[in-house]
Amino acid sequence: MAEGDVNYASVVFKSDQPRNTTSAAAAANDDTVYDEVKVKSEASQRSADAHGRERCLWPVGCLAIACVLLLLGLVGVAIYQGKNTKLENVIQELKENFTKQITDLEDNWEKFNVSRAQWTIDSYCPADTSKARTCSACQKGWYQIQKSCIVLHNSEAPPDPKTWEEARENCRGRDADLFVVHDEEEKNVIDGYIRELAVPNGYWMGLRVEGGTWKWINGTNLTDASWIEPPAEGYCAVSLGNKGWTSVKCDEKRTRICSQKALSV
Repeated sequence: MAEGDVNYASVVFKSDQPRNTTSAAAAANDDTVYDEVKVKSEASQRSADAHGRERCLWPVGCLAIACVLLLLGLVGVAIYQGKNTKLENVIQELKENFTKQITDLEDNWEKFNVSRAQWTIDSYCPADTSKARTCSACQKGWYQIQKSCIVLHNSEAPPDPKTWEEARENCRGRDADLFVVHDEEEKNVIDGYIRELAVPNGYWMGLRVEGGTWKWINGTNLTDASWIEPPAEGYCAVSLGNKGWTSVKCDEKRTRICSQKALSV
């Protein structure tokens, strides 16, 4: 609707002045009504314009939000790809380090085997002054008893004395174990060595109480109960040489006799 039409309509219906009003007064009233209508019309126009602008801004706002979301998505993809690249670099680095460690271990193992072979040759086949080698079933310093080799650790000075478990672990570190007596003859031979290298507190042997029974470390039971006192839990066997065998608590400190299988030469 045009602005003029609204003004005339407002003048006709809203004017309360009598018909005999002077033309000046009527003109003034007409002007007032016109001004009021014009103000209202302008306010309505501004409101309509505002609604129109709002309707126009909606697509722009949606487009802006879509752009922001797209930008965030692109940033996220870039970060994800960056993280993947870093992860791939870390994995590759780990693979290279792992490969290097394997190579180093293989080299060290080969060197160890060579050193061990040389040590075995020097231990079992020592060279004399003429560099000639004579091999034996036991390494130097060990005594052969039947099919076994034994060595007596006869030092009583700390920290050499050990508990039974520590003594066994020490023997294992020498590719051996605490000695096992298989028969009367072997016992007598070992007792003879112990008499020659006697120590006050005796030597640990591979015999201890398990489940109320004297048992050797190879899993067999003691066949002759007369060799030692009746079994008591927590006790292990000690050989005193010419004084026979006795049982003491396994956590006490003693020296040891280690044994390993003799070589066939």
